[in-house]
Amino acid sequence: MNFDIESIKRKMLVKYPFFGSVLANVNYKEDRETKTAATDGKTIYYNPESLKKLKLDEQIFFITHEVCHIAFNHILRSENKDLKLWNIATDAVINQFLKRDGLKIPKGNVDIEEAINYNSEQLYDKLFKEKQQNQEYGFSDEQKYDEDYDTHSMWQDAVKRLKEESQSDELQQEIDKISKMGEQCAFNKNLEEKKENLKALKQILSEQVTKAGVYTNSEQRIIYEIGKAKPIIDWRYVLRETIQYDVDWSYKNAYIEDGVVIANLEERPMTETEILLDTSESINDQLLRNFLRECKNILKYSKLKVGCFDTEFYGFQEIRTEEDIDNIVFKGRGGTDFNVAVNSFSRRVENKIIFTDGYASMPNIPMNVIWIVFNKGKINPKGGKVIYVPYEQLNFIDHKINIKHR
Repeated sequence: MNFDIESIKRKMLVKYPFFGSVLANVNYKEDRETKTAATDGKTIYYNPESLKKLKLDEQIFFITHEVCHIAFNHILRSENKDLKLWNIATDAVINQFLKRDGLKIPKGNVDIEEAINYNSEQLYDKLFKEKQQNQEYGFSDEQKYDEDYDTHSMWQDAVKRLKEESQSDELQQEIDKISKMGEQCAFNKNLEEKKENLKALKQILSEQVTKAGVYTNSEQRIIYEIGKAKPIIDWRYVLRETIQYDVDWSYKNAYIEDGVVIANLEERPMTETEILLDTSESINDQLLRNFLRECKNILKYSKLKVGCFDTEFYGFQEIRTEEDIDNIVFKGRGGTDFNVAVNSFSRRVENKIIFTDGYASMPNIPMNVIWIVFNKGKINPKGGKVIYVPYEQLNFIDHKINIKHR
């Protein structure tokens, strides 16, 4: 399993919008001396080699866990406390809320189910009283704290430094606000904000579907900084032919030299592909960039023509180089009409591909088209094949993550 800190941050922003300001403004640093992940209150240190051995949800768990230690100011709040008990209390509370949100607690981490009912200070007080009464800490042998994962070894030294150093005012204000709320309130606020974000997204998608196929706009737009990306799809297997050219010993135009029949070397032509890009209103620039990056990958295996459509087809452009893709001027921003799209393909072209988000009614006529759908919704065209691209595989954030602070 690969580990990509930027990808993990994007996934955390979706799952934990309430902690977005902290998540986006703390530092992240590779550190191969760290066993898995740790924090000193300002920076999250992570070992990419250790994290590569874990599943994606475990990777998200560990980085989010450290973000929470910063967001709730756990290091400064550890002053004058039994450090081991405080570590257990903070880990236990964080872990149960992450578990409630669908993240599995990796083996070896504190897993005290009743911690979901406490804030860290409350659970610490409970554990401290149990210790004074010579009782156990409230978890079984299988749940014992394993410092191979989340080590708090740097916390003691960090307390003094954090008191002397000041973080950026904006970030510190956010940390103060979240830590005063306590874990229970903050995680519940996150659930509310995530639900609101989902509700807003559904409303946008509903409006886009309503507009699909109704009108055309013909608005022109240029997509800047398209860049490149690894193929999301293995085009060698999707396209009918997988090589750029082949050499054929052909006797069709053979000639005789010194009594010997000499065959001509002929290059078989590359396979031809026509691509239609959905440029309707529901397709934003970032999604269109993902379409174009895949066009660059297809260009390695096929001759290429690219066109765009909404409720009109705006013509094909012949693509010879990646620079041609960078310089395409797009028209659209209207509704979506897939009947217009499928009727625009040349009848004898080998490969017909449509890049879309799928928000419109399917065409009435059967057509051997490869549908590349960047969306979780399902489509049912008459004929052809459908390839769904999960949202998580897309690169919607090309530059610095911008967070709207509350």
